[in-house]
This record gives sequence, structure tokens and C-alpha cells, in this order.
Amino acid sequence: MRNRHVKHAGLTLRTLVTLGAMLTAGRRVGSQEARSPIQGKEAAVKLSLSELAENVRPGFLLGAHVAHTMQRDWDKLPQCRETLAEEFNVLSVGIYQKSMQRTSRDGWSFGNVDRTVAFARKQGMQVYAHPLFGSNGYVPDWLLKGDFTDEQLLDVVEERIKTVLTRYRGQFDIIDVYNEGLDRRTGKWRPEKDNFLNRLGMRETEHGSFPIILEKMFIWSRKYGGDDLKLIYNDNNNTHFGMGQTKGSIALFKAFRKAGIPIDGLGIQTHTGINAKGEHRLSGRAQGPLFNADLFARSLKAMGEAGAEVYVTECDVHLYSEADSVTLLKQAEAYRAILKACIEEPACKMFKIWGFNDAHCWKPAKDKTNEPRPLIFDAGNRPKPAYHTMRQLLLDMLEQK
Repeated sequence: MRNRHVKHAGLTLRTLVTLGAMLTAGRRVGSQEARSPIQGKEAAVKLSLSELAENVRPGFLLGAHVAHTMQRDWDKLPQCRETLAEEFNVLSVGIYQKSMQRTSRDGWSFGNVDRTVAFARKQGMQVYAHPLFGSNGYVPDWLLKGDFTDEQLLDVVEERIKTVLTRYRGQFDIIDVYNEGLDRRTGKWRPEKDNFLNRLGMRETEHGSFPIILEKMFIWSRKYGGDDLKLIYNDNNNTHFGMGQTKGSIALFKAFRKAGIPIDGLGIQTHTGINAKGEHRLSGRAQGPLFNADLFARSLKAMGEAGAEVYVTECDVHLYSEADSVTLLKQAEAYRAILKACIEEPACKMFKIWGFNDAHCWKPAKDKTNEPRPLIFDAGNRPKPAYHTMRQLLLDMLEQK
């Protein structure tokens, strides 16, 4: 393992004693390798982000998404693979219908997913699959523009679920069954923007209405994915308590649980940004409300009180000004606030970054002075202030235990 953490050698004696007494290096989820405790300063140097998080809260997942550019160039990126293996205990992989079935119903493509999943399992990491279904941006043209009856569409839906979850049964640990079904302004379902949700009608419940086709998707996901697969509804503007999509997500969870429809948790994407004024705002464009750590914590808690496991699924902090030392520190503070709220809330089971280095970001660069710079490693795979700040937060929390 490369000695990435040497910059943290200047820890307090109390931290080092605590680490030496409490920590065992290499406690990666699913790892079969037993390692002896490492004492003092050596322990602090060698623990990764996820190892620290697991010692703060046993079982806590701290992970990263493998961007499509990484999947495509997987064999050419050994340093990236090494960083993923060192720092994280869960990886997410894109299983987008638009990619897996781009050309036709029978034109399946599994190669990129197979490579990523095999890597994660070999490293003893959990696998988070994203998503089975979503709004029209995830739907291939043959399906979006095709003339399908309701019965034919249901056949396509079940076939996709069966094909994917049978192939990866026992290899996927968590999955977004559906992504982004709620309108960010109203918090209501948006069938006009979705080829799936506008079919079969709506189910009326005491917790509100939801598309009937959603219950089919979750039922079939349990049938073909097995009881151990965590089934998640994921959305993008449910960050703060009281937001429309927060209410809608919780209402869906309650309705499904009341009706006996299988669902395990809710995902909060948590795309945020630092605007040109240095303000930390919601949405990847930093055009939403100011991020409020208390309201975020209340959203996590409310979902947990409804019975949901909560997953921070796509966290990133985009920068909309020069990446100088001040802006990078604001980005670091933003990551710290989100991670802190998540790991302090028992219902929050995972903090996952939407990528890990700026060379492989889901948003393309518009110019050389702006995006993409939303992640915790730079384009050269070097840790940014956000990485060091997250690490220090976990060390501080461990010291206080």
C-alpha cells in the first residue's frame, strides 16, 4: 500500500494512543485477511478513509462511484484502481438501461459492469448498483420511442430485472431500483417526463399516490435479487427536511411498507456546489437553497424514523470559481459537514462520493477555469483538502469515543 497518509503524522499523543489501543488495520468489509493491531503512529498512518469510518461506526460504508470513463478505460488506470482499493469499502457501478441495452431489447452489454464488480468483490468491497430504472434520460431510444402496450412494457421491465439481477445475484449488495421520479419543485410524481411512470396509473394510499408500476419494479427486484439485496428509491432534491422530494420519498417508503411491498431504504444524492460568492448551495449547479447542516440532519433522521435505511448516494461539491486555496477549503468544509451529519445519524448507512477524482467526473468540463473539480482527489489523483478534512474529522471522532 502506498503511504498516502504521511501528512497526518503530527497527531496528538491522545489520538495516537487511542488509535493504537482501538484500531486494527485492514478491516475492510468482506475481507478474509486477518491483520494484527498496529500501534501508535503507524496505525494512524496506515488507516484509510473507510477503515477510519468503520472504526468510528462499525459497518459504516464509505465509498465511491466508478464513472463510465473509468469503466471504459479500466485496464489503463492502475493508479485509480489502487486508490479505490485503498480508500473505500463500497463501489457503485452504473447499470443504466441506456448503456446495457443501447441498441435493442436483446442487445445486452455487460463487459464494463463485469470488470468493476469482479474488482470490487476481489477487494472485499460491497457493490452498489445504480439504477435499474429512471426518468427518460436513462431510457434507450428503442424503448422510449417504441409503441408498446402496457402488457408489453411490463414484460420489458420484468425481463430487464430478471436478466440483471439473476446475472449478478449475490454480487450486488445494494441497488437503486428507481432513480429520480419526483419533481423537484412540487415533490409530486412526474409522469410527463417518464416513459414508465405514466403507464398503469396511480395507486392511492393514506400516504399519497404513487405509480403502480413502481410496486411491480420493487416486487420483481426482490423476487430475482433475493432477500439480502437492499432495495433503494433514490432521488436528487431530498437533502433538506421539509423539501417536496423529501416528503415524497418518505411517503413512498411508508406506503410501500404499509402495503407489504419490499423496500429497504432511501437514497439522497446530495449534489451540491460552491458558487462564485463562496456559498455552499444545493444542486450540482449551486443554484438551490443554501446548504443547512441541521436541515440535512433532520432529513436523515425523518427518513430513519419512517423505518428507512438512508444512503448518501452521489455526494459531490462542484466549484464555480477559480480553484484557489480559499475555494478548496470551502469545498473541504462542505464535504466535512455532509459526512459528519451522515455518520452521526444511526439510520444513515453509507456516504458515497459520485466519483473520486476530478479526471473522471460525470459532468464534462465547459472550460479550463470551471468544472469539473467536484471530488476529493484532483485530476492527477492527488488528495485535495476535502480528502484531508474528511480524514481529520474521522480521526477527531475516533479520539472522542
